[in-house]
Amino acid sequence: MARKISAAVTKTTTAKETLLTVPVKNTGLWSLVYVNSLVTTNSPTIYWYDASQNVEYTVFGGKNLGAGDYIMLNQAEVALKEGDEIRIAQSGTSAMTFIVTVELVAAQAVQYHQ
Repeated sequence: MARKISAAVTKTTTAKETLLTVPVKNTGLWSLVYVNSLVTTNSPTIYWYDASQNVEYTVFGGKNLGAGDYIMLNQAEVALKEGDEIRIAQSGTSAMTFIVTVELVAAQAVQYHQ
């Protein structure tokens, strides 16, 4: 059975951080990214870390958002596997809110009959 989970944070540092990690024995469908610049111009970057390949991909970046500007990506979907991470960073220290939503599906237990 699938369940949607969201993770949110308001950042005020430029350090890259992990916002969400797909739990063990789960897969996920990343369905929403929402970023809002709260104070001044700032440039967010959103990454997908593919744990099975040990590779980080930039999903969004390079756009300056002024105070009150936002981006929302809700049509593109990324298939995530156990251990994959959604990471975020920003260019400045003004406040930005990041929200992501992932639909998780737990791995089905295999039953053996003798």
